[in-house]
Amino acid sequence: MGLRNQWGQTGIAVLALLVALVALGLSVYTYVQVTQRADRQTELTKLQELVERGRQEMADALKRLEEQIRGSQPRESPPRQ
Repeated sequence: MGLRNQWGQTGIAVLALLVALVALGLSVYTYVQVTQRADRQTELTKLQELVERGRQEMADALKRLEEQIRGSQPRESPPRQ
């Protein structure tokens, strides 16, 4: 009887160990996913700032170009009725 009781306890201990290892694996996987998501969010924010800065620079350049073009042309007077 002593051997049976020992195997029963050992089986439960092995099962508990397996459950703990699976839980550890899931927690590591979740940590990696969350970390990667935070890194992606940081990169996305940086990219959005870069796009906004580029858009603003393009708008400024187009405005300067328009001023140069319109400045070199004589102003047209509105048509008379």
